[in-house]
Order: sequence, then C-alpha cells, then structure tokens
Amino acid sequence: MLDRLDSSFFKLLDELTIARSRKHILNYYDIDKLGKFPERLKPIPLSPGIDIKKEFPPYDKLNKQISEYKLSLFKPSAYIKEEYRERYRKLEAESGVNFSQAQREDYLIGMMKVNFLKRLESSVDSFRISMDRTVNKIKDLESRIEEYQAHADGSATLEDRLINLPDDDQDEELVEAHEKWQVGKKLKYDLRHLDLDEWLKDLQQDRIQLEYLSKVSNRVSVDRDEKLALLKQIIQNKVSNPINTWEEADNEIVPNKKIIVFTAFADTAYYLYDALVDWVRQELKLHIAVVTGGNRNNQSTFMPRGYKNQGGFNEILTNFSPVSKNRHKMPNMPQEGEIDILIATDCVSEGQNLQDADYMINYDIHWNPVRIIQRFGRIDRIGSRNQKIQLINFWPTDDLNQYINLKDRVEARMALVDITATGEDNLLDSEQIKDLIEADLSYRDKQLLKLKDEVLDLEDMDENISLSEFTLDDFRVELMGFIKENERILREAPLGLYANVPSPAGGYASLGDYSRLDSRSAAIMKPGVIFCLRQNSDKRENEAVNPLQPYFLIYMQNDGELRFNYTHAKQILEIYRLLCSGRSHPYDVLCTLFDDDTAGGTSMDKYNKLLRSSIAEALRMFKKRNLRQLQSGRGGLLVSPEAQPDSAGNFELVTWLIIL
Repeated sequence: MLDRLDSSFFKLLDELTIARSRKHILNYYDIDKLGKFPERLKPIPLSPGIDIKKEFPPYDKLNKQISEYKLSLFKPSAYIKEEYRERYRKLEAESGVNFSQAQREDYLIGMMKVNFLKRLESSVDSFRISMDRTVNKIKDLESRIEEYQAHADGSATLEDRLINLPDDDQDEELVEAHEKWQVGKKLKYDLRHLDLDEWLKDLQQDRIQLEYLSKVSNRVSVDRDEKLALLKQIIQNKVSNPINTWEEADNEIVPNKKIIVFTAFADTAYYLYDALVDWVRQELKLHIAVVTGGNRNNQSTFMPRGYKNQGGFNEILTNFSPVSKNRHKMPNMPQEGEIDILIATDCVSEGQNLQDADYMINYDIHWNPVRIIQRFGRIDRIGSRNQKIQLINFWPTDDLNQYINLKDRVEARMALVDITATGEDNLLDSEQIKDLIEADLSYRDKQLLKLKDEVLDLEDMDENISLSEFTLDDFRVELMGFIKENERILREAPLGLYANVPSPAGGYASLGDYSRLDSRSAAIMKPGVIFCLRQNSDKRENEAVNPLQPYFLIYMQNDGELRFNYTHAKQILEIYRLLCSGRSHPYDVLCTLFDDDTAGGTSMDKYNKLLRSSIAEALRMFKKRNLRQLQSGRGGLLVSPEAQPDSAGNFELVTWLIIL
C-alpha cells in the first residue's frame, strides 16, 4: 500500500498529523518522565453456559435450529401469485438496484438470523427481547391478513391492502438492516396479489418456533442466568481482592475496585444494570452506572444532593474516572464519592480516558478484533495510577474454531451483500471479490484467536497501516537538537561516511541493548545495509514520486533481498534510530570484523553489489510510481525524462549503515 500511495498523500499527512502508538512511545520517549503504561496481565478467557439448570438449548444447537427457520415474515415476495409476478419484476427494474426484491428479503432474513445469534451471545435477555419483538410482528401481520380476508368482498381500502416489510425504530436489528441496505422500503405489496393462505401457514410455523424460544428464554430468570452468575462472581472476587491499591494524600491506602463491563447491545446493558444494581448497592456498598450514548437512558446510583444531571453521559464518566477526567478542576461536580462499576456499550470504546479502572470485562465478543482492542484502550493508557490491568473475555463457546466458522459464513455473505447493494458496477468479478473477502476474514480470524491469550496493540494487527507511518515530526525534533550541538561537524563531514551496528536478528545482537524489542520487531532488522543516496540534480517535480526528494533511503539485506525501498522511509528511519541513537562510539568488535571482511576496505565487492542492487530497486520503483501518475486522475503527469534518475551515475552516496 505504501508503494502505491501518492507522495503528496505522505507529505500532507506528515505536515498535518501527529500520531503516537503505544510501541512508539515505549521505544522513543522517556517513560519515567511521562508516566508508565500499566502492566497487562494475561487475558482471562471464559465461556459460561446460558442456563444454570441446563434446560436452555446450547449455543451451537440453537445456531443450527435458527439457520433452518423460514422467517417468512420478511419474505412476502415468495407468496406473489404467478399472474402478478411480472408486474413486480417491472417495479424491481425501476428501483435501480443490482439485485431483486427476493434477494433483498433473503439478505434481511440472513441478517436477522445473525442478529438473533449475536444477541444470544450477548445475553439471554437480549435474545428473549428479539424473540418477543419478532413474534409480535408476526402476530400483527397475521391479524392484518385475517382482517383483510374478512373484507375480501372488495370493501378493503387501498391503505388496508398495501403492506411493506416490518420496520421499527426501537428494533436494533431492523434499524441496522434498513439503514445498511434500505431493505424493503422501495416496494409495497398488495394483499390481493399474494397467496395469503400459504403465507399464513408459514407465519404460523415461524411463530410457533419463535414462541418456543421466547418461552424457554423467559424461564432463564436472573437467578438461573449462568453467565450473569459468573459475572457477579468475578466482580465479587475483584472487589475483595483488588490487583491495585492507591495511596491518597493523607497516606490512606485505597483498593481499586473499578470495573468496566462492555457489551454490544443496549438491551444487555440495561439488563445487567437492573440485575446488579441492588446487589452492588446493598452488599458491595458501591455505586454502579450504565451508559449507552448521549444522555438517553443513562442511569446511575450516584446522585449526590445539590448536584443536577449527575445521570448525564459525561457526568457519569467523570464520576467513574475522576482522576483521569480531572474532576477536581470542575467546581460544578461533586468532589466526594464516585462510581466503581460501569456498564457500557461501544459508545465509550473510543476517545475516553477511563484509566482509573484496572479491570475490563467483554461481556460479549465483538466480531471485529479492532473494537476489542479499542475497548481495552480505555484503561490501557499512559500515566495510569495502576501497576497492572486485567482483561476478561466472555466467549460464547469453548470451540472457537466452530464459532469462527459460523462468523465467517455470516460475514462473507454480508460483505457480498454490502458490495452488491451499492448499485454500482464492480471492477472485480464475483470470484475476485470472494477471494478478497476470504483473505480479510482469515486475517481477522487470526487476530481474534490471538485475543484469547494475549492483548494486542493496533499496530500488532499485521499489515495494518496507521497514521504513524506518515509522520516524521519526531525525527525533525531530534534532528534540530542534534544540529544545534553539532552544526560544524555536520557541515564539514565528507560524503560516504559509514558505521557498523549489530543486528537484533544477527549473531552480534548481544552487543546492543534491544531489550525493549519483541521477537517480531527484532526479526525485521536482519543483517544488511541501509544506504542513503542523493540524486545529483534536485528536480522539484520528482517530489510527486519521492516524498523525500532528492534523498533515497534503501535497506538491502545481505542475501540480496530488498527489505525496504525508499517508499518506506519512515520504517527505515525508525530502524536507523533504534540501531544508532544514543551511541557515540563505534563497536570495536564490528569494526574489526568489517576490516577483516573487506581487507581493510580494499575489497568492497560485496558492498558494491548491494549498492548496485539498491540503486536498481530505487530506479525500478521510481519508474513504476511515475507511470502510476497517469492513473491518478486527469491532472496526472509523468516526470520529465531529464528529471528522472536512470542510472547509478545519477546518485551520490551520502551515508551507509552496515548491519552485522
């Protein structure tokens, strides 16, 4: 991707953005001055059952049952009488979408089934609500059809005859489906054109199946909810055995009892709050709150006298994390007491400092691993008072491979629908699209499986590109300070200076201090050479192809494999800094080794070959990016021939770093 991006994009982000990742801060900043990150304890994976009495069907069995349901409520097109099918085909053609109404309804049914499972994965109460909503919609439709049939003599009005697919602003599943694909909003059905007897038969079968699930869900009361019981046990254990203590100004040692419980669904959040509130207040003697976004339906037991709106979104978060939110600077906020247990949806998974807490529980697992990392990022923040932080994940089943297979089947189908639903022609054929989707799912599956045993950073998501890839401001700050102290030496320094450094992945790694590098980062820096080249004629138009014009940074490994081309300048500079920064004297052992290898610098064939290969790769990439300029839009222009470097003679060697 970095090879393909236009250089102007790099320059724009470099000048306008500041990006700091966790690893970046650990590698390049004085943590003792900034404040340390807390230690991440190993995540605790749990997979509780649904019903303590084991009468409720297990997750895997229910998945199979639901996949076989018709859900004919959302499939009126299947009951159009033969003599009216052509009329509806013409209406579909006028809608301008790439798929038929029948396909749209199939996609809606698929999404509803998926959401049933997602809500069951979240909580049995959330699942029950979905069952009840759907059963009520079926009953309403049955009543309407039966009422129409009672007036089939022709007295029914047009308004009574026309129906659409169900829509409900309070139904999380349907809102998501309608917003995503506008499913069913463009076509109304006339009851005269449908086989109502057949439809009523299928609706009745659906209703019986869903009423059964609703019935068994209702049996799983709060006292029988196995997942809720485990949550209470975890909260009790955490409160009784805190992993961190704080020392207050009066030398009082205070245990940290703060916990965040995340869930994907507001229904689950309210269910947990209602189920826990009395227990938390009466037995644990703590305050609890729930937030689901804005000030809508947020609730809290922390309501100090004399303070208004303490149940507001920002007020709840401030009283939950008063230190990180600087509550002491807010005269309109209470300064005594606080909230210790927060139940939240993903409305707080980004942009919130909640690091007063040291415990985070994913009550349900979001299918996108990035969202899980973002959730944990609320408490995994620099300057935290906590020495340790703990992540607990509730998985729906012990068999994660089976769970992921289900997820992949669903997501692949949904992704295809998403692409198809744009109403535009796709440049890729369906097989290419499927391959791309499968590759993306495979990548995400690996991350999801890793999350069972470790906490990942966003930059650990292999092959991800982040804003930090495009900013060089750290290097500029360091360079300005270095130039001030060493300006004369730099001005007088000749071209071609070189140095020898040990590779973290080589036989001399023990010579350097690479303790902060993980094994994956160390493996990137294999023995080789980083060349810094300068084009002899500095042509401004070349900036369209090389963001660091006239300089080219290239990292060539000793085996002749290109590690990074000049398009990866940020990565090369970071490696350069890791290997050299803070080092003012040469590695004598490596200097001796280099002299022996080159006969005191008289036999340079090995390094000349690497240099020629580096220049060849730089020229190849330059030509490739130059030709791509023509594809960048109507304003795309080729770099003029006289400005293009075309041979080794167009470059001079500024410096080279030998990595042994």
